[in-house]
Amino acid sequence: MAGAGLGETNQIVLEENKALREEIDSLNRELKKSERELRVTKSFLDKVTKAADAKDAINTALSDSNLKQRAYTDMLLQSCPNIIILFDADGRFVLSTEALLAATNTPTFGYIKDRKYEEVFPKYFSPEGMKKFDEAFKKANSSSETIQFDALIDFDQSGKSRFFTFELSRAGNALEKESPMHGVLAVLVDLTDFMYEKQRAEAANNAKSDFLASMSHEIRTPLNAIIGMGEMLSRSELADEQKKYVTDIRKSSDSLLSIVNDILDFSKIEAGKMELVNTNYNLKMLLDNLHSIFSMLCQNKPIDIQFSIADDIPEILFGDETRLRQILTNLLSNAVKYTKQGRVIFTALCDVGFLQFEIRDTGIGIRREEQGRLFKPFEQLDAQKNRGVVGTGLGLAITNNLCRMMDGDLWFESEYGKGSVFYVRLPFKKAEHVEHDERPEPDGFTAPEAKILVVDDIEINLDVAEALLSAFEIVPDLAHSGREAIRLAKDIHYDIIFMDHMMPEMDGVETTKIIRELGGWNSKVPIIALTANAISGMEKTFLDNKLDGFLPKPLDLAALNLCLREWFLSE
Repeated sequence: MAGAGLGETNQIVLEENKALREEIDSLNRELKKSERELRVTKSFLDKVTKAADAKDAINTALSDSNLKQRAYTDMLLQSCPNIIILFDADGRFVLSTEALLAATNTPTFGYIKDRKYEEVFPKYFSPEGMKKFDEAFKKANSSSETIQFDALIDFDQSGKSRFFTFELSRAGNALEKESPMHGVLAVLVDLTDFMYEKQRAEAANNAKSDFLASMSHEIRTPLNAIIGMGEMLSRSELADEQKKYVTDIRKSSDSLLSIVNDILDFSKIEAGKMELVNTNYNLKMLLDNLHSIFSMLCQNKPIDIQFSIADDIPEILFGDETRLRQILTNLLSNAVKYTKQGRVIFTALCDVGFLQFEIRDTGIGIRREEQGRLFKPFEQLDAQKNRGVVGTGLGLAITNNLCRMMDGDLWFESEYGKGSVFYVRLPFKKAEHVEHDERPEPDGFTAPEAKILVVDDIEINLDVAEALLSAFEIVPDLAHSGREAIRLAKDIHYDIIFMDHMMPEMDGVETTKIIRELGGWNSKVPIIALTANAISGMEKTFLDNKLDGFLPKPLDLAALNLCLREWFLSE
């Protein structure tokens, strides 16, 4: 019995040990599971910690970047010289450059931030300027269009407004009109100093023009006497030696007149006052005339001058004949002037709406290093070699500018020592409704019965006019002042009155006005201005003041002939 009890006890112990081992195994398994979960949890916590650290690092970096960006933005707003303002869609100030605060003496942007421009601007803007800004803001705010306008603004309230140009445009997404982030960007540029400089430059330019006009008058007055008297001397009985002296006087006078004309033309081009006067003209007659003139000039030089005119060159054109003649004359004159011997060949071609002229010479040519200066004013190339050549250095500068004014072009090719070729290409327009004047122009035109009055305050100018009119068997009455002219015009029915423009006490325009007021025949008598003031716009001035035309001084016998024929034969 005792042995049986011991066996049962051992059995129980074994079972309990087994259960205990199983429990230990279970605990070990739970422990390992917990360890795994702990490792996972630790790994997760490590990742969370790293993410948090990374987030902190990113936030720090973003904060630094934002601070830098803000610093750069502040730097831009402070250093920009122009006034730039960003408004929201309702017209409230969002941002502006420091220039606005400086202009308006505003301490900080906080004083105007979130305020509408209608509250801030009226004390600086005039009612008209405010209206312009309001209209521009509304238009820019509702479209993608950029609006520009100018206005006088008194930002410092000193009573001295400054000239600003405005540019307003929509800022933000231009395609989404309801976008909460859109607004209007306004850029204001102060052009006051620029405008003052422009006005000063214009005043200086006008002063120069006035000076040139005055100098033109002063130079042309004695030239009028020299050329006029020279013309009459050449028509008198002279010995061969005396004829040579008179010819030399005329050539020198013509050279001086050409220089004066070049200076005046260049000043008009420079001032933008050169105007093209388009009329119907005969191109073939113009070219024939140039051929005759330059053939005569080359008679006493070892130069063979040739003119080649294409058969399809149009005859009657509409354009500025005077300026075309000037262009071609300048180029032909240079070709003859700089060619000691050889050939000058002039060619005229027609090419689909364009005229092309070529002037080819076998002259001295132009050095390659000097070719870039050719069309610059007051430039004379190869001065050592061309010391004996008379000129201002303006001819080609004027010619180049005239070609461009006529929507054409001028260029050249040249080889030093062998010659040059100049090319002119100009658009042309054929004349419409051409009236052919078939009235004959008789040779030896005279008008001995004509009653002519010449008015001039300078005695020698009256002598010149009297001498030139004697070629037409006309004996004119002479008046030394406007008042004397009015007294004579009251009593005598003149056929033509030649009226000097610049006279003391009463000038030609004022004298003409009073003569017209006399009524009767004086309301219709042709009054022709005689002027040494050959600047742009004078013809319009004369016509607007009831004169019928003008003749430039120095008086030219051919021009006087045309004038007399125009008025006498038209009657």
